[in-house]
Amino acid sequence: MSMKFIRDLFKNEPPKRVRITKGNIGSWPSFAKLLEDGKIKFDRNGRLRYNHGAPVGDLILTRINKDGTPKYKESAEEWFDPDGEMARNFSWP
Repeated sequence: MSMKFIRDLFKNEPPKRVRITKGNIGSWPSFAKLLEDGKIKFDRNGRLRYNHGAPVGDLILTRINKDGTPKYKESAEEWFDPDGEMARNFSWP
């Protein structure tokens, strides 16, 4: 799937915020590659996480290109340092 899928899915306006799930990860090739490479994985609750436990942030709409393609950036609201205390004490759900 491509960004065309996203444009077609949300013809009027793309969503302001997207959470990556097992059902939509194919629409986000960079995250699908990270999953394939083992750098991120889904927990038992279906939340995508980095290997040290921090959740992959929601994707926030930052702009819409002239061609109508939405551009997203990952939110860092729930991020924590891989070498920090939260990572050391993290227990996988």
